[in-house]
Amino acid sequence: MPREGWDVVYLLDGNAWFGTLLDSLRMRARRPDVTGVRPAIAVGIGYPIDDVVDVARRRYDLTPPRSGGAADDCDTGGADAFLDFLTDELSPLIDARFGLANQRRVLFGHSFGGLFVLHTVLTRPWAFAAYAAASPSLWFDDRALLRTCAATPLALSVPLMIAVGALEERVAPASCRAECEPPDHAALDREAPDRAMIANARAVAGHLGHSAGADREVQFHIFEGENHASVVPVALGRALPFLLANTGAA
Repeated sequence: MPREGWDVVYLLDGNAWFGTLLDSLRMRARRPDVTGVRPAIAVGIGYPIDDVVDVARRRYDLTPPRSGGAADDCDTGGADAFLDFLTDELSPLIDARFGLANQRRVLFGHSFGGLFVLHTVLTRPWAFAAYAAASPSLWFDDRALLRTCAATPLALSVPLMIAVGALEERVAPASCRAECEPPDHAALDREAPDRAMIANARAVAGHLGHSAGADREVQFHIFEGENHASVVPVALGRALPFLLANTGAA
């Protein structure tokens, strides 16, 4: 065990990205003085499936309740219950197993996972010590989370990194329609500008950065040449030193 104890990196969509996280931690933690990444415990949160993603379950677990109770053709709105699971069941189990303090947890999420990260920052910021949201699906529920940031005075109390790929307004992320039916890729490409992935992410980073206290950092990155999927390894690589620098460890 490291002298200063363990940090724990919680990763959403673990079926898809846990190997990426683990490889990055293994290699970079060998030289923390150079990489800024010290040894940490990796926790991938996923589902008992053989595929890389359970579309229906993650869509429910990672999306906030819709404003006004609006209905949708796919089940959504389970983020609060999923956050309860993370904070009340999973995290205490990990903490007890490794003798950890609560403030040593950090969270990374992508797409709907990025939306979940930002929802957590706004509703229960104390749940984790630092956060990273890659390509957050801020278009969800007619940009309700973005409207909340713009309309509500906020005092951000935790470090946050937001990242997006430079190609994300040219190639759309999967939409609810595409997940529920065979995807029309041409239609998705036409929708990409309407999703405003870059503009929305920049706006939220601006709102939260403006509200952050002097001792809290909000980073925003646009990664050239990356799309909604390819941005994840790049964003995760950039996020690890940021997250682990903000756990309060000595």
